[in-house]
Amino acid sequence: MLLRILLLGFALTTLTGTAAWAQGQANDRERAGRANTACFNQKEAEAEAEVRTGIQLREILRRCAQADPNGQAYLNDWYAFDQENGDRIRNAVELRRAALSRIFSTRAQAQQWETDSAVATTKPLQTNDAVCKSTYDIVERIKKDKWTGFKYYARLQEQILVYDLPLCKK
Repeated sequence: MLLRILLLGFALTTLTGTAAWAQGQANDRERAGRANTACFNQKEAEAEAEVRTGIQLREILRRCAQADPNGQAYLNDWYAFDQENGDRIRNAVELRRAALSRIFSTRAQAQQWETDSAVATTKPLQTNDAVCKSTYDIVERIKKDKWTGFKYYARLQEQILVYDLPLCKK
């Protein structure tokens, strides 16, 4: 009984703290929104999508490589793609950082947002045979279509990102 009370108390404390933190984040976005800075322009949204797509693919492939004997070959294919397109990916990271510097008043806030977005991108990923197979298919398309194939998947991610930070109004 005491354990249940302690667990319930911990859960409520966690929820209250999370809600307060989220409210603080929402207030920061509201203030920035009034200044019309809590948004990505089209290029920044594309960069954010590219960064998140790369993180997601890499993390899924790492997990698949641990669970599936064929997974390491696909992870190696990803690393080869990453090497070939390092300049483009670094440019996306830099554009994203510049956007976050504009949106948030302090570097700490921008870094927190980067961390939160990375966690949000990788946390819900479940790895099973079907997920690995689908991701291998994506890697095959990227091997064939190179950057164009990667951008296709990044555009899909971009449609989801507007919920985190919308596109700027012109």
